[in-house]
Amino acid sequence: MKIGLALLGVVATMFCAPAFSADKESPYTIPKKAFKQQYKTIALSPVDADGIFDMPDAVAAMLEEEITKHLQKRGFTVIPTTVLGDIRKKMERQVGGYEDPESGRINAAKMQAVRTHAFRELWFQKQFDAVATIRVSASQVPIESDNVKWDGAKQKIERNGRSKKYAGQIYVSSVSFSVYDQADKVLFSSYGGLEALMMRDKDQLVALPAEKYFKDEKRIRKAAQIAVSPI
Repeated sequence: MKIGLALLGVVATMFCAPAFSADKESPYTIPKKAFKQQYKTIALSPVDADGIFDMPDAVAAMLEEEITKHLQKRGFTVIPTTVLGDIRKKMERQVGGYEDPESGRINAAKMQAVRTHAFRELWFQKQFDAVATIRVSASQVPIESDNVKWDGAKQKIERNGRSKKYAGQIYVSSVSFSVYDQADKVLFSSYGGLEALMMRDKDQLVALPAEKYFKDEKRIRKAAQIAVSPI
């Protein structure tokens, strides 16, 4: 994990959390019945993650497996991530790769162009109704007395020091599952909590070391199950 990021490299001080509340909204942007009637074949985009993560391939495979298993159980036909992934790789070779030969930096515009054209090519090659993305992302949520609940998950964080009563904000990761139609309109979007990205060191929250992430297979699979469960 590229944890030299500003967001987790900063120490979070506790005892100053604002009030938090959230209404439960439907993950569907169209009626659920219409979704199931109109979108029967779903193509999966390669599993992705925020730039702060260096996600192992094995984790991506677990997430895809759980999502696929659930969709098939609900009667959907699933096109695996390898189909779109292979199209992207072919197009990446055609444009000479994403890396600028002089600076060594990734050309974001070129990468986005490849992804956009790959989606179009997928629609041309395959008969399906919608594209779905699976992504691991980070966000900040409330924590109270070493316990955090978010996106259907809960976890007691690691700590160094005695148990205390307090409230604050902590960074966590979640798995998102979103479905789009051919016009790139969101049809469905839901999240499953994965794991806390920080621990408590006395009166402060600090980022966990990179090697602590993506180690709990049960949590990884459960996060995918939560994210896709409303379908």
